[in-house]
Amino acid sequence: MQAIFETIFDIVYLTSVITMGFLMVKGNRGSQYFRLFGIMAMTLGIGDAFHLIPRAYALNTSGLAANVVPLGIGKFVTSVTMTVFYDMLYELYMMKSGAVKNKKMDVTIY
Repeated sequence: MQAIFETIFDIVYLTSVITMGFLMVKGNRGSQYFRLFGIMAMTLGIGDAFHLIPRAYALNTSGLAANVVPLGIGKFVTSVTMTVFYDMLYELYMMKSGAVKNKKMDVTIY
């Protein structure tokens, strides 16, 4: 039962986030802020797909223990894309707040 509901949730989540991100990028009307939000959404969705698709496959076939390698790779890719996501969030904050760039902070974050 968990496998079915988790898989349905994953499909709905990934489809929604990636679609909304694409629509935001496509319909940004020249707004860098709106465009970056769309790119963030697509980054989040695509990164999560590397973790959620192998997980859904494992739950619906031979189990999590039999799919350790794809799940591990998926977690790694997801962690990298989450780092990129948070870097973009920092850039959005800087754009929206009008804060003065601090080179030491930028070096620390990146």
